[in-house]
Parts: sequence; C-alpha cells; structure tokens
Amino acid sequence: MIRNYFKTAWRTLTRNRAYSLITILGLTIGLSAFMLVSTVVMDDLSYDRQWSRGERIFRLVSVDKMGAGLYNKNESSYTGMLTHLKTEFPEVETGARISSSDLRLKLNATDESGISSSFIRADSTIWEMLDLEILAGTPGTLVQGTRNLVITESYRDKYFRGEDPVGKTVYDVPSFTSESTPYLITGVIRDLPANSIFRADMLLVTKPSAETLSAGGFRGFSRNYVLVKPGTDVEALTRKVNSRAKDFDRGRYVTEYEFQPLKAVYLHSDFAAGQSVKGDIKNVWIFTGVAVLLLLIACGNFVNLSSARAVYRLKETGVRKILGADKSRIILQFLTESFLFFAIASVGALIIYTVGLPRLEHFVEHPLTLTLFSGFRRVAAALLFIVLLSMLTGIYPALIISGFKTSNALKGNTGRAGNQNRVRRTLVVGQFAVSIVVLISLMVVQMQVRYLNNKDLGFDKENLLSIDFTAWEGKGEAFKNELLRQTGIESVSIANWIPSRGAGSMSRKIQDPQNPDKTIQVNYINGDTDLGKTLGLKLERGRFLGNTLSYDKLNTDQVMEMDSAQSMNAYLNQSTLVTAFGAKAIGISDLEVPDRRVPTRPVGIVKDFHNESLKNPLQPTFIAAESSSDYGGMLIRVEPGHTQQAAEAVQTLLKQFYPGKYLEMNWVDDLLAKQYRTESRLLSLFSFFSGLSMFLAALGIFGLVTQALAQRVKEIGIRKVLGAPVHAIVRLFSVDFLKLVVMATVLASPVAWWLMNRWLADFAYRITIPWGVFALAGGIAVTVALLTISFQTIKSALANPVKALRTE
Repeated sequence: MIRNYFKTAWRTLTRNRAYSLITILGLTIGLSAFMLVSTVVMDDLSYDRQWSRGERIFRLVSVDKMGAGLYNKNESSYTGMLTHLKTEFPEVETGARISSSDLRLKLNATDESGISSSFIRADSTIWEMLDLEILAGTPGTLVQGTRNLVITESYRDKYFRGEDPVGKTVYDVPSFTSESTPYLITGVIRDLPANSIFRADMLLVTKPSAETLSAGGFRGFSRNYVLVKPGTDVEALTRKVNSRAKDFDRGRYVTEYEFQPLKAVYLHSDFAAGQSVKGDIKNVWIFTGVAVLLLLIACGNFVNLSSARAVYRLKETGVRKILGADKSRIILQFLTESFLFFAIASVGALIIYTVGLPRLEHFVEHPLTLTLFSGFRRVAAALLFIVLLSMLTGIYPALIISGFKTSNALKGNTGRAGNQNRVRRTLVVGQFAVSIVVLISLMVVQMQVRYLNNKDLGFDKENLLSIDFTAWEGKGEAFKNELLRQTGIESVSIANWIPSRGAGSMSRKIQDPQNPDKTIQVNYINGDTDLGKTLGLKLERGRFLGNTLSYDKLNTDQVMEMDSAQSMNAYLNQSTLVTAFGAKAIGISDLEVPDRRVPTRPVGIVKDFHNESLKNPLQPTFIAAESSSDYGGMLIRVEPGHTQQAAEAVQTLLKQFYPGKYLEMNWVDDLLAKQYRTESRLLSLFSFFSGLSMFLAALGIFGLVTQALAQRVKEIGIRKVLGAPVHAIVRLFSVDFLKLVVMATVLASPVAWWLMNRWLADFAYRITIPWGVFALAGGIAVTVALLTISFQTIKSALANPVKALRTE
C-alpha cells in the first residue's frame, strides 16, 4: 500500500513539472536558509560548554559603583584579587589569569616579517581548569628562565611539518623594543575549540602572580578566572567577596565583583571592550527569528500551492472515493506526496548547505564547530524534523482535498471554499508582512551604517595614516622630522591615542557640576603639540598648544619623580585643549586659568570630536601635550593624491630607523570602519534575507493567483467573448491581490518601526526612521506582487476562450 502511495505521488510530481519545480524550489530555498542560519545560532549557543569543569568556571568582573544608579562594569579586576580569592575563600579551588593577544613569530633566523599568530596568555594553573589534551612534551612543567610556549596541533602541522617542534626556540618580531624575545616550545596540545573564547594558535604559560591587595603601591589589572568547588553557592560567595572587598577599596568609588559564568562570557559581555572573541545575544535572537520566519514562509508557500492544485484534482479525488477510498486513505496519499516534496527539497537543501558552509565560515571569520553533520544524533534529529515538518505542512492541503463531497468533486465544483480562501489569503498577508519587515530592517540598517561611515566626526579621518603603539627608543622625534621631509606628508604627531583605540590615553571620574549626586567621566588624550593640527581639529575659542611656550608641554618623566603636591601643581600649570562639550559640561568659561577639578589649565576650546565609536555619547575630553613621549602611536597627515607615495615612504623610513621591528600601519578610516563590522555583517545578512523572503512571498501569491484563475476560467472566457481587453482582465484580478499586499504593509510597518527603534537604541548617534522607508518597502512589495500576478493573469487572458467555454 505504501509503495503504491509513493508511485502515485511520483507520477503526480512528474506530470505537473512546472508546479512541482516551483514547489520544490521554494522549499529548497527555505530549508537551506534555515539550515545555514540555524548552524550559526547553534554554534553561538555552544560556546564554552564543552569543558568538563565549565559549570564551575567563572570570570571575575569588577563593577565600580558611582552612586545614583550609575556603574561601570569591566572584564578585568585587580590581579591581587585572584590571590586573595584562592587564599581567603575555601570555596575557590583555583584560579588563573587568562587573556588573548596576537604575536608575530620568526620560526627561523632569516624570517624578517614573521608569522601572525594568536595566543592565550595564561597562568600554569590553566591545566587544572580546562581540558587541554597534551600530544607532545611536558608543558605542565614550567621551564624557568624563559617563556614557555605550547603550540596547537594544527599550528605544528602547518609550520613544523615533518619535525618535532618541542625544545625548539623561536623569536618574536618585536613591536615595542628592537630586541627579539625568545620563546621555548615546551609542548603540543590538541587544537583549542573554535567555539570558545579561548580560541588561539598557542598558549603562553606563565607562573601565577603572587601580587596581593596591599594598602599602598601599584595594583595591576588582569582578566581573572576562578574554579569553584563542586556544590558552591555562587550567589553566597559573591556576597562574601563583596563584603570583604570593602576592606581593600581605596578609591573614591565602591568596587564590587560579579562571578560571570564561563558559558555566558561569549554572548553576554557587551561591557568587555578588550575581549577579542565576543558575540552578541541580540544577534542570536535576530538570526533565530529570521531563520524561523524563512521556514514558515517556505511552508506557507507549500500550503498555498498545494491548496491551489486541489482545484485540478477534484475529479481524481471523486473517482478515488467512488472506488472505495475513505478519507483517511486520501489524506495518507497526499501526506505521502508532501513527504516526497520535502524529501527532494531536503536533498537540494543539503547540497546548498554543504556548498555554502565554507562560505558561511568565511563570513563569520571562524570555523563552525557544530553543524548538521556533527555526529549521527544531529543528522537523525534533522531527518526526523524534516519528516515531522512535511506531515504538519501537508496535513492542511490533505484535509482540504479529502473533504470535498464526491458529487461536487466529480462536477469539478469546489463547493463552499470561503474558509479555505481566507486561510490562504491570511498566509499570503503573513508572508508579505514578514518580507516587508525584513526589507524595512534592511533599509534602516543600511541608512544607519551609511550614517556611521559618513557622519562628521569633528576631525578629518581621510588621508590619515596611523602607526600602532610602540616604544620609539629615543628616535621618535628624529623619525618624525624625517617623515616631514617626505613629499606628500603634511604633518606628523606622536600620541598616546589613535582613533578607534578607546576614549583616550586615560580617564577619570569627577563630580558632575550640574548634579553633585552624579559623576561624569573625563577623558585625557596625551600627545605632542602637533596632534590638533594632524587630526584637523577646529578651534572655537582661545589658542592651540604651541612649542614656544614651555608650560604647554608636560614632562611626564619629571612628574613621576614629584610628590603629590608638586605633581598637582605641575598638572594645574599644564595647558590643555578642551572640547566644546567638555567646557559646557564642566562649566569652563575662563581660559588660561588653572582648574583644580580637572586638573589642568585650559587654553583653548575646540569643536567637539568623536574620540569613541558613535555607539557612545560624547564625554568631556582634554588634549594635553607632553614634552617628550617614548611610547605611543603615530598619526601622519597625507596630502590628497599622495597616499600610495607617502605610505611607501613611511615603510622605507621605518625599516631604516627600526630594522627588525614590526610596526603595524593602518589608514584611520579603515580602523573606524572596523568599529562597525558587526553592523556591516548585519547589513549583508538582511540583504540576503530580504531577497529570499520576497521571492518566497512572491511564490505564495503565485499559488493564490493560480487557484483563483482556475476557479474563474470560464468567467475569463465569457469576458473575452464579450470584448474585454487583456488589461481589463489583468486589472480585475490584480486589485484584489494587491489589497492583500497593502494590508501586509500596514501590519508590517509598526512592527518594523518598533524592532528597528530597539536596535537603534544601542547607538548614541543614530538616524530617525523616515516615513518614506515604509512607503518604499510597500511599493517594492506591490511591484513584486504585481509582476507575479501579471505573469499568470496575462497568460490566462491571452488563452483561447473557446477552450475555456467548451463543455466537457
């Protein structure tokens, strides 16, 4: 019996090739898109859940309480806190400092540029926390007097093919000093999982810090992770730690601590600016919603197209009933057809999925650990899901077809189909509503990204070259002067800040003059006196910093040797530039007057400029000049039209002044664009989703039009005989269906407005969604629907009316 059902289903599929092709195409696209997007979601949710002790590993997060509900959360905490936790709290089993960075390694003496490598710097106690499989060497035992490097299996296979790297010494390409640092390879481990924040090519294993929370002296910061003992009440431990932490707090603000679960670090760390591997739970929800909606649209299309085909199969159904087939057998027959459609579409979807997976990994910029092919259970679950989906999707068309009365079916009369039409029209409205929401989202994201890239930042980001932070080794000024002699270079500045690298060289909290119960953050940017000129800042009042006035430049080396009273006096006499926002927020009106609140001597007010991402609001910012800086980055202003020539000249001089040193160069506009990489990816995804959803929605209305034309074929014939032109028939059918699209636009617009305003809320500077976006999205949807409708109606209107009116 089942075999017969499949034979009949296959004959039906091959007999109606056009219908079958459209149905399978819609399902294939919907299923493949769902699979690909679900893989990203599945991988994001799997981060750091593979460690056997993962449930007991927490990151120590510091929270500075500043009163009036204000706080500042940071992924780092005092290094001494780790020692304190391990010695004072029995609930803590062990802990380690773990951070990620990049390194350029020279594997042989002749290599000048080195190999860019990512590494995890960790205390040796990491072996007690993570399940790291050792393949060679004894990396668990620290070799004193050198830096211990443990490389991964893939790194070994790529760069040490055919040889044993354990015991070899490699050297870095220095970026700060001119001296290379040796690293001893002490072992090889299995590759670190790609779905982990500890994703890297190697480990740099160090001795645990013995730093304590002493009352005085320097306190370092690090990213601290702790392993608590089984059964520990983490909430109770948090209360105990914060109760004791007050004894060590020596700042103006209370610092409290949170224990962030390791499995939450990847997706729930919007506060962690220094975290290199980071996701966003909001994007997970966006991707999940889009994947489900695409699948629903594809399934809705199948329902619409299958229901439309029911009109053509009335007599077949009637004959089956006369021959003794009951309703359950007819339902089973059509469910078999549904399963066959889904099975063929699934094969096509899997092919697209397999081909698209490497491209998807390139898009997300890391391998995807969990895919549909990750183990038999996952494959079995996917197959079961497809079977259930085919049954659930096919049951409604099967009930419709099996529900016709035998007499009506033999006459080709659909009977009372009002409820069926309402369901199909509802599906079409829903499909277009989803498509319009995605289309509006695409437009809004595109407008916001364009706004971010084109907004006036208050400084000139074009033709501005940057050299990353380094130690200038006493040759910085000479290098700068030589650069100024090169053709095409207008100005050069050495500074402790470059655009996209935080808010400034340092920051501090001061009491808000407008509201004493609150505090405001003040940012300081240190550089030479050419910084304002090189950035292209605009002076509103006062003067720029100059080389002729001795107090315009602070000698930081001398300040470090002063006592607190002397250093305060030095800072009060230091000249600074202040942004217009900073002058207004702090209440600075008189220039050339020392201000103890800051503390500096503001000598000029410059136009506001955005020293941070546009996701962050403006903050008071002061620019101070140092008499000499042997550490920092460099900004180089290039004349328009000389970018290539100037970049080559900089590279040549770098090799002359700093041979064997690797200094990274970037154009500032590229650095700023990278700040919005997530938004750019979202734009690409919405472009892809928008095209898919609109195509699938068009297939849905195609099915509805097909059914309507089949039911009214004789009416069309009569109208043609009576002289109705083609365009009149097209208009007759188009109006009703276009009403559905307009209704979808009305329903989708407020939903899209709400969703995109929630998304835009993450940006301190954002666009206002114009009404034209909704009109344009509706217009595009109407155009797509009109083209789809016209294709079918014109074909029917041009048909010979004699065939339509012939009595069979």
